[in-house]
Amino acid sequence: MNHGTGSGGTPGTMTDEAWRSTLDANLTGSMNLVRAAIAPMSERGGGSIVLTSSSAGLTAFPGEAAYSVSKAALIALARSIAVDHATARIRANVVCPGWVRTPMGNEEMDWLADERGVDRTEAYAIATHFVPARRAAEPEEIAACILFLASDESSYVNAAVLIADGGGGALDVSHVEFLKRDAP
Repeated sequence: MNHGTGSGGTPGTMTDEAWRSTLDANLTGSMNLVRAAIAPMSERGGGSIVLTSSSAGLTAFPGEAAYSVSKAALIALARSIAVDHATARIRANVVCPGWVRTPMGNEEMDWLADERGVDRTEAYAIATHFVPARRAAEPEEIAACILFLASDESSYVNAAVLIADGGGGALDVSHVEFLKRDAP
């Protein structure tokens, strides 16, 4: 299940509507699909559920409280499915992508491009400068991760979080200031 939206705001500034709409889209929508799938999957002898979270579900993105919380909750949802439905041979795992060249990623890069006076390609370069891979993922790369988790090749993988962020989560951000000398 893959969907993502965000309403900017901090816990101190976000409106109730922005909070609810983000959690409804990112979390409740996935829960509704999972709930509809559990019985048929159980009846046919099991299956695999793969939820798409985000690197924002592992760390907080500034000014995006609802987005980060909703993506972290997807990880907990997958783990709950794994614990509660493993005896029915239903597995649940999560993919946490970093930047991906999708319409949503492009919107963010267009905003950054406008802010910095650059084009979208340069905005992606700025956003991924401290990512060890130095680039955003292509959608097909994330799809391959999802396909693996959905396939029988991962038949014993359950409640796992597959991070597909080009190594971005491995960086100790307290050292970013030391790396800025090479920043665009």
